[in-house]
Amino acid sequence: MISRRTSVIQNGTHGVQEIAPSPRRVNNLDKLSWDNLRLFLVVAEAGSFRAAANTAGVSLNTIRTKIERLERQIGGPLFRRSVEGVMLTQDGHELMSIAREMRALGRTTERVQRGATSPRTSQVRITATEGIGTFWLIPRLVEFQSGNPEIRVDLNCEMNAPDVLFRDVDIAVQLVPPTSPDLIVQRVATLHLMPFASDGYLRVHGTPTSILDAAQHRLVWQEADQVSSDLLSAFVDPKVRETIIAVKTNTSSAHYWAVAKGAGIGFLPTYARALSRSTHPLDIGLHLRRDVYLVHHPDSVRFPEVRKALDWLKQSFDATKFPWFADEFIHPDEFEERFNDSVVVNLFEGFISPQLASV
Repeated sequence: MISRRTSVIQNGTHGVQEIAPSPRRVNNLDKLSWDNLRLFLVVAEAGSFRAAANTAGVSLNTIRTKIERLERQIGGPLFRRSVEGVMLTQDGHELMSIAREMRALGRTTERVQRGATSPRTSQVRITATEGIGTFWLIPRLVEFQSGNPEIRVDLNCEMNAPDVLFRDVDIAVQLVPPTSPDLIVQRVATLHLMPFASDGYLRVHGTPTSILDAAQHRLVWQEADQVSSDLLSAFVDPKVRETIIAVKTNTSSAHYWAVAKGAGIGFLPTYARALSRSTHPLDIGLHLRRDVYLVHHPDSVRFPEVRKALDWLKQSFDATKFPWFADEFIHPDEFEERFNDSVVVNLFEGFISPQLASV
């Protein structure tokens, strides 16, 4: 086992961080190069040597040489190789934990130094699920920029839950809570989903009026991380579910466009009614709900740009302004009525371009 009693050394000449592991596992050298550890992390996170070489922009031989050197220093294999890729050994898991801590420390140090030398330039890294990021947060990003022109926002939209604990991002907007007790987690919204279909699809195939009726229709389905794979069982018999899927996608944007273009019935957030008036919610007695979480590292709130971004994100899910994020299910047909009865200007207006509104 790798001892976690390590020391981090900063080489002032070359700016290279090194880590000194326990001499119990290192026979010839007492230092592990940060450059080697960095490439080790790339391999561990990419899952194969070839993918890691592409990601890091180095040759496959360079990757292999660096890993072999680390394994000689550690005194044992870090990966188990197979035709599918690589898997970490126990020593590999422990070394990855150490390397991630070093990476997180380095990123924090860089941010502090950048803040000291460039007070007018700051950056916040946000990862959101692809649908929420693309269809909800991006349209609202301009209002954050107008109030905070000095902050650059790096918004990464993907379904994989990021590693917030080791500072891969500053803030994550995700549909599953993290397992680490060391992170700050706040549930900020409820995402309501229901079946939708386009005008064109309903004209050709008719409008289902029940779950049993809808099970005879063509289905558009999304399979991805943070999307529950057992939701389909609530819709159709598991024995026949594969036979009714007309289109299967892995991203929310592709899923939405498949429904909007008439490929079949698909589950969309209730606010999808704002994206196109040609998609219609189907009242078949089936509504789904998912919690939306904001996740960040406790130390990240030291930085003003992160605090401002957190405030903006919370406001973006404010159920008093955006009733589709309330715990209570509100039918999309009621949205405009509620807008007309409130002091809130029609928030659908200008949400998308006129060309998309008639898709």
